[in-house]
Amino acid sequence: MRRHLESPLPTSSDSQHKLNTHYLENIEKFHYSIKELSDYLYPAYVDESLPLAIRHVLDTWNKRFPRLNIKYELPNEWREESSDRSQVILIGLEELLIWSVSNNSNNFSLFVSLTLQGNWNELMIKFTDLNVSKSTLTAATTDDLLHLCRALKFWLSGKCSRYRQNQAEIWYLRW
Repeated sequence: MRRHLESPLPTSSDSQHKLNTHYLENIEKFHYSIKELSDYLYPAYVDESLPLAIRHVLDTWNKRFPRLNIKYELPNEWREESSDRSQVILIGLEELLIWSVSNNSNNFSLFVSLTLQGNWNELMIKFTDLNVSKSTLTAATTDDLLHLCRALKFWLSGKCSRYRQNQAEIWYLRW
């Protein structure tokens, strides 16, 4: 259908050309949405390496929101994780990023690190320069974050904690 619309018809009128252009734009939007959904449900590099997959997610967000200040410390080598566990971690990270962008200005900073802490793996996600007003932090938003934390604890068989200090919010995921 896309190729058909892209090929010029010898008898196409100006109005038909505009209609074809409109259809092409809608097909492009649909294709992009499907690609985003696919990347969300099965992130790139999830089978190869958790640090590489996290790096890809953060780089993608940095391209989408260039005003965000995103930094990370991720090891080059990491012990093997199950792809299911890695997917849960990446989906949790995506949900936190979605929350932060939707509830704040796009000028905050983000720092992510992945480390080994004894027998625990630890993912630290630190948001700084947040502009979360009291009116923005509704009970529903707080409940959503609490449910996200509980879900991550359950699916990772680990720990999830979050702390607020002034203009910063720090999340720790341990498994």
